[in-house]
Amino acid sequence: AYIYAKSVVNEDVNAPKFVKMQCKEWLKIANGRDKTYMIDDKKIVVINQLLQLFVMAKGLKANQTVYQALAGFQWLFIIAVLCTVERYNPEKRRYENAILEICRKNGKTFLVAVLFILLFFIEPKFSKFYSVAPDGSLSREIKTAIEEMIKSSPALLGKANGREKFKMLRDYIHCNITDNRYIPLNYSTGRLDGKLPSVFLVDETGALPNTYAIEAMRSGQLTILNKLGFIISTKYPTISNPFEDEVEYAKRVLNGAVDDDKVFALLYEPDDTKGWANNDAVLEQANPLALE
Repeated sequence: AYIYAKSVVNEDVNAPKFVKMQCKEWLKIANGRDKTYMIDDKKIVVINQLLQLFVMAKGLKANQTVYQALAGFQWLFIIAVLCTVERYNPEKRRYENAILEICRKNGKTFLVAVLFILLFFIEPKFSKFYSVAPDGSLSREIKTAIEEMIKSSPALLGKANGREKFKMLRDYIHCNITDNRYIPLNYSTGRLDGKLPSVFLVDETGALPNTYAIEAMRSGQLTILNKLGFIISTKYPTISNPFEDEVEYAKRVLNGAVDDDKVFALLYEPDDTKGWANNDAVLEQANPLALE
């Protein structure tokens, strides 16, 4: 994560300006120059050890550990969001809203699956995780990715304390070690209230008709200490959608126009949005996975 952030800031990696801004800010914390926040080394050790137990289910790096397979920007997203904590209260994470704007086929669903399996082990007991997507098949894709990774990882199979480590049913995945549960939800109007998510993910946010799903999830987190929401999407050909609002807000935070230290955003939106047909640099800025 550190090497990737440094490469972006030093322009060894071709990244858009808002990614550079976010990397620069996070490096200040990683270098110990921030009075309020720091990186929790103990959490990094735990995450490193867990990622060495997870095995890739498919793709070009099938059967490798996730630890070996992750790309730089994926490392940065995981470590920054989960391991940046308050200096004088290390139990409290800094970031509550994590936004990722990226092109298709850049390991988005895979990254989310990895995050949810990590959260099964590092979040407090009896935590609930939800994912919301525009339709049922998209929501179940994340569940399928999680199940495939669990089934491919010998360390996650078998029993602990006489019970199977994971119970995978049609409607949810339950971790019997921590009693944490992940539930994929279909988008619906008026039926997402009453949930109490420790962590939620809104996937393909750009395809949602309105902000209801995000607001319903956030309002359910009022009593959670380390609340966390992932807003992840590719671009959609509409100017007015919930994702554009989130991205616009994140840009204002990174520009310093809004003071909100709870937002972490990697916005792989090319600086030049028109020259993609004859300029590879535009495509490079939007496809960080391809560069690695």
